[in-house]
Amino acid sequence: MTIDLGEIMRPARWILLDFDGPVCSAFAGYPAPEVAGTLREQAHATGVVVPDAVMRENDPMRVLSGLYQVAPQWHADFEAALTQAEIASVAAASPTPGVTPMLGVCRERGLPVAIVSNNSPEAIRAFVAAHHLDVLVDAVIGRDKVSPELMKPNPYLLRQALAELGGTPDESVMVGDSTTDIEAARAAGTMAVGYANRPGKAERWRELKPDAIIGHMGELAAALRA
Repeated sequence: MTIDLGEIMRPARWILLDFDGPVCSAFAGYPAPEVAGTLREQAHATGVVVPDAVMRENDPMRVLSGLYQVAPQWHADFEAALTQAEIASVAAASPTPGVTPMLGVCRERGLPVAIVSNNSPEAIRAFVAAHHLDVLVDAVIGRDKVSPELMKPNPYLLRQALAELGGTPDESVMVGDSTTDIEAARAAGTMAVGYANRPGKAERWRELKPDAIIGHMGELAAALRA
């Protein structure tokens, strides 16, 4: 059963946001299935035998993880290719409706914000700088060439963010639009808010039992103001 959003946001002192979804559509300019295909093509070109499960995967992060399992020696190359694709893609992205006012309210209230994402920090920083959101974001924690096992749902990145902000899990809220965000929040000990940005997602997410579910990032700004 979800909790009233206001009850979650009132005691929150640190805000953690996923990038792809809550902040922007990270693959707006370079669709995720195409990026996944590009990574597979690079793997084939290096002689890597790509598993069937990876051949069917459209999520670039899962393709990166799958390739790491079979060819860790090429990980740096695949990582670099994905980073360049993300940087190119976010150049065509726009801020998610409601996120800019939400960041503004956090700044007004003195609530530090970190973007915590499996996307590359280079792409995240390029986006927030291009849209003048860098002055509203206190920390950017991306995959930064870590082993794929440390990406969400592993809580490693959330713990890195809290360490950089000087935050504590019990007074922090993680906002994300994927199951890995909710699972990482649970493992890190933070509150979890699910951003249901597609039809039917809220209903599917109730099985994961996030602390709250929102359909628009503006709901967070309203809860913070209240």
